[in-house]
Amino acid sequence: MIYRMVQCQIMYLLILLSLQLSAQPTPADSTVVENWQVGLYEFPPYMMKNDDGEWKGISVELWQDLADSVGIAYQFQEVSQGEIKDQLESGRLNATLLLPVQAGLPSVTFSHIYHITFLGVATVQTQSLFSIAQGLFTMRFLRIVITLSILLLIVGTIVWLIERKSNDDSFGGERSIAQGIGSGFWWAGVTMTTIGYGDKAPVTFWGRAVALLWMLIAMAVTASLTAALVSAVGGGTAEAIEAPNGLRKKEVGTVADSPFGGYLDEENIKYEEFSSVEEGLKAVGQQELKIFAHSTATMRYWVNETSNITVQVKNTETLPQRYAIAYATNNRTTTCLDSTLIKIINQPNWQQRINRYMPK
Repeated sequence: MIYRMVQCQIMYLLILLSLQLSAQPTPADSTVVENWQVGLYEFPPYMMKNDDGEWKGISVELWQDLADSVGIAYQFQEVSQGEIKDQLESGRLNATLLLPVQAGLPSVTFSHIYHITFLGVATVQTQSLFSIAQGLFTMRFLRIVITLSILLLIVGTIVWLIERKSNDDSFGGERSIAQGIGSGFWWAGVTMTTIGYGDKAPVTFWGRAVALLWMLIAMAVTASLTAALVSAVGGGTAEAIEAPNGLRKKEVGTVADSPFGGYLDEENIKYEEFSSVEEGLKAVGQQELKIFAHSTATMRYWVNETSNITVQVKNTETLPQRYAIAYATNNRTTTCLDSTLIKIINQPNWQQRINRYMPK
């Protein structure tokens, strides 16, 4: 009986060992390819070249992660966007990092889609008395008021407790507890806002020490409060625009040789041509143009990167552009890359990377 048990355990261990060995990747399973020629071109925020000649961007970082994971040695080759398809068909390129997925390209194999962007519209930010008034009646504004009131009440009570017996003119005297705390509340408020009427002031050592500390804290509180109040009552809203009808009979601009220019042509919408997205956004910000239409992702990138562009970008959920890596069809090593690519874009840091380059 014991012999049979030992024999079974040995057999079990041998089976486990054989399964582990069979699961180990063989040289044929590992994608180790040398000298891939990978085409790219300037297309922020997906592909950008800095002053040192190094490439960065969403697509570049994705490819670097993918190549490192599967063992691909590669060289970046800068080409014009119009040459991409010919370069892939001729075999001079093994892959390009960004190409909208489209039919009718038999010589190109697309990877799994790794990002989708839509037609967006950029308009100048507007502010109205009505939008400000609406902001005053929101839960967010109410929370700010309550939090600030509690803080002032705490500081005012502390000062009243210290000063009430030594400072009859400002905090003590014939005042009741409620009146004394109210005096402290008032003093804390005018001190925080730097108005400083001078009608109330601490006279004791500890009262002045608390006052000095409160002045220092109040500077930080005031800065945070200003930003919170502006945000709560409305920091600027943009006109809601639906495509394509909302673009008709309006001053619209776009980059002509782009899918978005082609979309406006198909819809018979007249538009002003711009050579770059940055140029079009600046025209809107300077109120030389009503609407600039282009990729939501690209416009949000430029708004985030350029401090003098003050526009609001809205997504229209129209004309989706599905971006993927494009491989030459005769490249037989691409079939095993998609599973690794899917793993990469399903990691939490992938969305963090998207938000870093084009925050909403």
